[in-house]
Amino acid sequence: MRSLESNLHCFRLVRCQKDGEIRKIADFYKCQVTENQKLGDLKEYPRSDALSRLRIALDKEMRTEPYWDLSPAHDYGMPYWMGKEDVAATAVAEAVERKESLLSFQSAIYSDTQLSIKWNGGEYYVASIYQPSYLAEYFGEQMGLGRDECLKARYAKTRLDCSLLEKEYGAEKLEKEEYHILLKTLDKFVRHESWESIGLDDGLEYKKYSPSSAEEDWFRYSIYDGVTIMKFRFSSRMRCFGYRKGERFRLLRIERDHKKSNKG
Repeated sequence: MRSLESNLHCFRLVRCQKDGEIRKIADFYKCQVTENQKLGDLKEYPRSDALSRLRIALDKEMRTEPYWDLSPAHDYGMPYWMGKEDVAATAVAEAVERKESLLSFQSAIYSDTQLSIKWNGGEYYVASIYQPSYLAEYFGEQMGLGRDECLKARYAKTRLDCSLLEKEYGAEKLEKEEYHILLKTLDKFVRHESWESIGLDDGLEYKKYSPSSAEEDWFRYSIYDGVTIMKFRFSSRMRCFGYRKGERFRLLRIERDHKKSNKG
């Protein structure tokens, strides 16, 4: 059941776009989630609040058009080879014909990868997406996702939580090159083995934000007044500010000019 949370996040990212749509079969609950289970088998699980929210979201998706199998674009009679398997009459073949990507359930074969399909004498590649981080990294710009939304999706389920990033101090304020430097640094931040290794990383300079006076406190009068704010660098003058809660760092603000960091 937990594996479906990533699917729902991807559904939301697609649906929030003006022309975002997800093609599916008309009987969505017959979709295979694992080798032995279908979506419809969720009704066999013990009832819980989390499962109820999940089923509501899936019901909404099931009732929303389009349904590709009611008007398929690909020819069911033509073979579409993925390795030694003919995937005709599946969403894979339909994605080849429509030149679109797949949203996959968790799978060793289909999760966050490029599928090679041979059809009609040619070879075609279909992106198969499971994690929202993969969707944001490779299709965020194409989908028109804002940078802050991409950060939130890219680092979901890592030690970095970007859901509280304040718009006024978010990634949209950065130049393109600055944004790429930020991504490299955040990738490095989440790859670290431990908080201890983060603290020892001279490049990050992860440390407590200590303003020289109450008047200089960037977070004074905010809802984070009194919270232990930490900061780390992603260039010689740019900094990230946030706080640690449990095993996650909640990113709050991005600073471009080092003025606040110079005073704390």
